[in-house]
Formats: sequence, C-alpha cells, structure tokens
Amino acid sequence: MAKPLFHQVIGRALGYVGVRAHWTRYTLALTRNNKDCEPIDPKAARFCAFGALVRAGYDLTGDADQARRLAGQAAMWMTGRETPEEAYEAIYTINDGPPVSSRKAIVQLFEQGLART
Repeated sequence: MAKPLFHQVIGRALGYVGVRAHWTRYTLALTRNNKDCEPIDPKAARFCAFGALVRAGYDLTGDADQARRLAGQAAMWMTGRETPEEAYEAIYTINDGPPVSSRKAIVQLFEQGLART
C-alpha cells in the first residue's frame, strides 16, 4: 500500500533537522549568513522543525500553499493534534526549548511519525 504524501514530507524534513548544522530555533528558516528567510527560499540553509516540514513539502510540490498544507497534515499526524494550528504550537514548543534536548526530541518525534505510517 502506498504511503501518504505527508510521509515523504516527514522523511525529507527529518533529513534537514537530523543534521545539527541544518537545524535552528526561534525562526522558520535562516540563510547560511543566519538571516531570517522563508523555508521555501532557495537560500534557506537552516530550518526549525516546522520550517523543515514546509521546505520538504515545497521540495515535493513546488507550490508554497500546498507545501504549507502538507506540513500541517504532517504536523497533525506527528503530534496527534486536531488542527494544524494546534500541531504547529506543539512543534514550536518542542523545537524552541533547550538546544540539545529540543533537537533530540524533534528527531524522535519525526522518527515516530515515520514509524506510524
């Protein structure tokens, strides 16, 4: 049976946040020069957990709106929340905590999301 598209989004996003140098906190995305940018910006090099989901969705679809919808679906799947907004908040809260434990928790959340599908 084929996996849902948001499963691919989670897998790609894990590829971004799974590398310490490509993960960030307190903003969706940063350039290599640590300037804020949108996750879909070609110059984006570091991502928070939700920014990584958006970027992964954009990598797959090439459409910003579709990317955000897929990121919301993936976030809901991983957190068990009923709305994308609730899921975003849960992910932001985990992502923006203490650096070492936050990244570890995000990677674990993504891995568990992949294991569920």
